[in-house]
Amino acid sequence: MSRSMRRIAKLACTFSALACVGACGNVTAGGLTARAEVILSGDAADPIPTAAILSAPTSATATAESMQGGDDTPEGELRAEFILFLEALDGSLVSLTDTIVRVRVDLEGVQVPEVADQVIPTGQYTALRMVFTEIEVRVDAGLIINGVPVTGEFRVDLENLTLPVSHAVSIDLGTDEVAELVIDLNAASWLQAVDPVTATVDEQVFADLVSVRLEAVRPG
Repeated sequence: MSRSMRRIAKLACTFSALACVGACGNVTAGGLTARAEVILSGDAADPIPTAAILSAPTSATATAESMQGGDDTPEGELRAEFILFLEALDGSLVSLTDTIVRVRVDLEGVQVPEVADQVIPTGQYTALRMVFTEIEVRVDAGLIINGVPVTGEFRVDLENLTLPVSHAVSIDLGTDEVAELVIDLNAASWLQAVDPVTATVDEQVFADLVSVRLEAVRPG
């Protein structure tokens, strides 16, 4: 079985398992409801905290200084596949994506697509859980590693074909309120850890540098 077919089969099992876990938390019929909206950026507008960079594994060849980025910004396109869940205060999962989300975004964060707009139960939520099945990048220009320009096709090496990434959030949603969340993939930072021989990035470096923020909770 090819890697692509194994990834699809693995994702189907993961999606089914998580959907079962979150089924009870996603029942809105007859109950009080709110909404969650999620947008995604290829790269953050704000610098990545040094603490996040230093949490990357020492096996990655990039240093904290180089991962802070320089004057050059990588140009190209990022392709990703994932599913999204919100974790409720009681630990149950609420699905934000009915199917696999497939996105193509500009590495410079120019394109910011909406990837989820879902009716969910009111209440408190403590984390956004992302399950990635593919992260690939085409770099056209602007990526400098150890003083050398690097271009080409690269991917995050998913050891188990899927990569769960959870980020803490603090959301308390009342009836008809809308939570606006932003996922920053921060590609310019983890691309500094590309292994030029294998054209891959360690999955833990990617997971450590993805960020999530709550932009606002507003009336619906």
